[in-house]
Amino acid sequence: MPHHVATPQQAELLLNTEHRPLLQYLMHGARSATDVAGHLDLPLTRASYLLSKLQRAGVAVVERVEPRAGRPVKRYRVSPRWFIPYDVTEAESLEAFWWGQIRPRMIQIASLAARQAQAYAPVWGLWLSQGEAGSNQEIGDATGPAREIFEGDEPLMLTIAGLRLDEARARRLKRRLLALLQEESDAPNAPEYTLSLMLVRGGVN
Repeated sequence: MPHHVATPQQAELLLNTEHRPLLQYLMHGARSATDVAGHLDLPLTRASYLLSKLQRAGVAVVERVEPRAGRPVKRYRVSPRWFIPYDVTEAESLEAFWWGQIRPRMIQIASLAARQAQAYAPVWGLWLSQGEAGSNQEIGDATGPAREIFEGDEPLMLTIAGLRLDEARARRLKRRLLALLQEESDAPNAPEYTLSLMLVRGGVN
């Protein structure tokens, strides 16, 4: 499938997390300002402004114009594939570029996890204890680490684990995790969950 390579101006718009729902909506079909306003619960003037902003930068294009009495209806669309090189952004390094995208999602995950955990206890903190190789840091309340929640049947995990693996075992672990993720399919009308999987070479304190 063909793709677009983002310019600095386009990259700024495409990487703006506030624009992501709008971009996703426009990638799936040609939409009018009225469509956008209704779908995203925005004032019509705000929807029109955002669409014009995306069009001026070349992110959105007017796919068709539908005549009607008064002003014609413009329907905007965004290409479904973009490559955004980090060197067209203001990030000073690849690490900073990735962190700029990961950080807002990690904040949201922490917020969702805190909300879910507080259904069990109102006061939470961190337990620090001696481990075999280093210190252990565990989330818990005043009674101790909340292992019954994070290791039990409650669908909530906040695990950062250090493993000693050779290259073959690390590759196998990655394949198993991805296969497990693909086994699960979306259930219509079911609650939404977020799963974050990261496997990197090196230790984290």
